[in-house]
Amino acid sequence: MKKLLLSFAFLAIGVAASAQTLLLNTDWYKLRRDAEVVFGTTQERSSIAYNKSTDKLYLVDRNNKIQILNPATGALASPSELPVPTNLAATWPESYKFNKLRVADDGAIYAINLAINTDANNRKFCIYRWASETDANPTRVEWAVTIRKGDSFAVTGTGSNTKLYVGGSGNAVITVFGVDAGGTVSQLYEMSTTTNNHARGSISPISANEFVINGPSSVGIRKVTLNVAGTDIDNSQTTTFLSTENIFSNAEYFVNGTKKYVALSGSVIGGTPTNNAGVKFKLFDITTLASPVYLSYAELFPETPTAVTGGSNPNGYADVAIKRHANGTHTFFHLVFAHGLASYTTTVTLPVSLTSFNAALVNGQSTLAWETASETNNKGFEVLRSTDGKDFTKIGFVDSKGQNGNSSTALSYSYVDRTAKAGVNYYQLKQIDLNGDNELFKDVKSVNVSLNGSDVVVFPNPATTYVTVSAGSADFKDIKYEVFDASGKKVLSEKATAEQQDISLSKLPASIYFLKISKNGDVQKTVKLVKQ
Repeated sequence: MKKLLLSFAFLAIGVAASAQTLLLNTDWYKLRRDAEVVFGTTQERSSIAYNKSTDKLYLVDRNNKIQILNPATGALASPSELPVPTNLAATWPESYKFNKLRVADDGAIYAINLAINTDANNRKFCIYRWASETDANPTRVEWAVTIRKGDSFAVTGTGSNTKLYVGGSGNAVITVFGVDAGGTVSQLYEMSTTTNNHARGSISPISANEFVINGPSSVGIRKVTLNVAGTDIDNSQTTTFLSTENIFSNAEYFVNGTKKYVALSGSVIGGTPTNNAGVKFKLFDITTLASPVYLSYAELFPETPTAVTGGSNPNGYADVAIKRHANGTHTFFHLVFAHGLASYTTTVTLPVSLTSFNAALVNGQSTLAWETASETNNKGFEVLRSTDGKDFTKIGFVDSKGQNGNSSTALSYSYVDRTAKAGVNYYQLKQIDLNGDNELFKDVKSVNVSLNGSDVVVFPNPATTYVTVSAGSADFKDIKYEVFDASGKKVLSEKATAEQQDISLSKLPASIYFLKISKNGDVQKTVKLVKQ
C-alpha cells in the first residue's frame, strides 16, 4: 500500500491575527519507490518547471531526457518528451546532460547541464534553448569551465532582453548569459557574491535587478541587489532573511498582488539531513522582509531519508514550480531528487489581489486610484481617511466591478474625496467580502490639500454694499478674509463661516481696496476690489 503524503499548515507564533494561513491539499504524487512510470526507479530527476504558455510541466532527468507532464494529473502528456538535438546526442561529453530547466515568460525553454571542473567527464558547461515546446531543433552552446557551474539557474526577461543566471557549488560567482534577437545564447559577464556558495542551491528573480539566492549556508537565505550598471551584485544592499531555515537548498520567490512569498524545498546538497529535511516543503510570506510569516508546510515521502537507496545525493536536490490560478489559489509542484514529485494546491484564496494603490491632488481634489489583478467574492472597498495617519474612519465605499464579485482580469478603480480637509489627508483601503469578511490593506497614501487660489471667486466687482466670496472648497475651516485700503491698512477682517459667504462693505467709503484670502495663515489669493 502506498504511503500517503502528509500535508499540514501552521501559523507562526507571534504572527498578527490578520495573517492568513494557507492550507495545502495534495492533488497527486509520484514516488520513485513505487516504480511510478513517470518518475522511474533509477533515473535522477533533478528539476521541475511550469510553462504557463502551454500549461505543461517539464520534469528533468539529468542523464538523458526532459519529460512533459499534465500538471492536473502528473501523467505523461503527448508528446511525452521535449526533442533533443539529435545530431549532438551521440557525442555529448558530459554525464549530467540536463540539471536545471526554466521557462521564460515568452514560452522559450532553457536547460543547463551540471559542469564540474574537477571531473574529466563533465568539464563543459552547456545551455540548451527551445524556442517553444514544439521546437524540433533546439540549440546547444558549450563553454569549457574552470569552476563548477549548473547547480542553480534563473531566467528573466523575454526575447532579446532575456538573461540567464547560473551559479555553482564551491564558488561565489554567478555567471550571466544573454540571448540575441535570433535566439543565440552568449556569455555576458560574471558577478561575485561575498560569501562562498551563496547561489549553490537556487537563484530566484524578484525583478531584473533583485534576486533571492540560497546556499544553503549558515547565513541563511538572502535578497541581493545589482549595482547601478546591473553587472554585479551590490553587497551593501544584501539582506539576509529566514536565517533559521538555512538547512534548505532551494528558495523560490513569487508574488500575488502586493503580497510576496518564498517557497523552500530540499536540504543541504550532498549532506545527511535530519528530521526529514530533504523532503520538506515550506511556504513563507515575506512581504515584510524583516518579519517573514510562516504559512504552510508539507512533506513528500515522509520517511527517514537514509532509508532511500538509489541515485546520488538522494536527500539534497529539490525544486519547486508554481502555477497561479485565476481564482487566487496557487499550485506548487514539489520535486525531491530520487524520492518523488507531488502537487499541492492552496485551499484558501486571497479575496483580492491588489496590484497598485495611489493618491494625488487632481484639479484641487484628493483623488485615489487602485487596481486589482484578480478578485474572488469581493463586495467592494471601504475608503478610510485620517488626518494624523493613525485613526482612520470610513468616508466612502466603492463596489466591486467584478461579475458577482469575481474577476480574473485587471480592474481599475477611483474615488474622489470631495470633503478632504485642508492639510495632509491619509488614506487606506479595506476590502470587504460578500460574506462580510474583510482585509485591511497595509499601504497608506497621503495627499496635501490646500486652498486653491484659482478656485476662489469674488463677485460682484465693482461692488456697492457687499461682496460675495466663494472659496471653492467645502472645507472652509481656517479660511480668513481681510480687506486692506490703498495704504495697506487693514480695515476689515472676518473668518469664513461657509463655503460661500457675503462680506459687508457698507461701512467703507468708496475707494479701491484689496481682499486677501488666506488658509492657515498662508495667503492664497489677493483680489483688487472697487467700492462704488
